[in-house]
Amino acid sequence: MMKQMILAAGFCSALAPASPMAEQVGTQVEVLGRTWLVAWADDRPHHVSATRMNLEHQPFRPPAVLSARQAVRAMRAATGCSVNLDSLLRSISGTYYGQLICRK
Repeated sequence: MMKQMILAAGFCSALAPASPMAEQVGTQVEVLGRTWLVAWADDRPHHVSATRMNLEHQPFRPPAVLSARQAVRAMRAATGCSVNLDSLLRSISGTYYGQLICRK
């Protein structure tokens, strides 16, 4: 009976969908107490994406700042380049995309 329960639990965990953040590869950056995942966009060169890791629900966290400003700061912190603000886009999922300006 115990063996069947273990097999059933293993089978159910294999069918459960993985977290979308677990699949992505990128750099985690903390901006104003919030964690962002910054990754290179696959289809376009010099473009990055920034996704806020919304895992914390703390009652006494720092005050809110516009998420677009946080995304730009996260992109700058992860890459060392500035972001072309005219190219900044936000998807319906809350991920920001922007083109980098590297002056190196």
